[in-house]
Amino acid sequence: MVRTRRTAGNLSGHSERPSCMKSLTVAVALALVTVSCGNETTDVATPHAPEMMARALVELVTKDHTFGTGPSPFSEYLVLDHVDPAAGDTSGGSGGSTRALTDAERAAIVAALSPLGSVRWIDDPAEWRTGDLQPAVEGAAIVGVGEPVIMGSTGLVPVSLWCGGLCGTWFTYRLDLVDNEWVVIGPEGPVAIS
Repeated sequence: MVRTRRTAGNLSGHSERPSCMKSLTVAVALALVTVSCGNETTDVATPHAPEMMARALVELVTKDHTFGTGPSPFSEYLVLDHVDPAAGDTSGGSGGSTRALTDAERAAIVAALSPLGSVRWIDDPAEWRTGDLQPAVEGAAIVGVGEPVIMGSTGLVPVSLWCGGLCGTWFTYRLDLVDNEWVVIGPEGPVAIS
């Protein structure tokens, strides 16, 4: 698998402020340290996490699915049943800590993805890949979502999609709270595509 790195443009239309990005980076790091130091069975999700995760995954499989424009080519979604430590990780590393998805997160994800195809919860993505690195279920994509990080009315949600040895993507979406609803603005930061 070859991973390439590119940086998404500033999608907000505002000039980037390095000090804000440093603050956001520090907040993300603190959130990851907080999560990794806690008990993995503790529900550390925020009340907004289910909606944010679901919206990010729908955006991923309907618009950023690596097949260009057009509808999602997948008929089944093999969704990690835990926070994906590699979601958004463009370096090819194993990512950070993990925890089981809450019942509310699972329900939101199923409600969002089931109109697009069947949803199956999986634990280990390696068990769902064939020897030639294809998903073990024909027409499926393996998707994961990381821990959302919220700063006021803006949030970041890391995502991952695997559909073959040369078919995958890892990046982070920025979402903004607009009229009490989380809206996906677009990728924020580095993007890895295989």
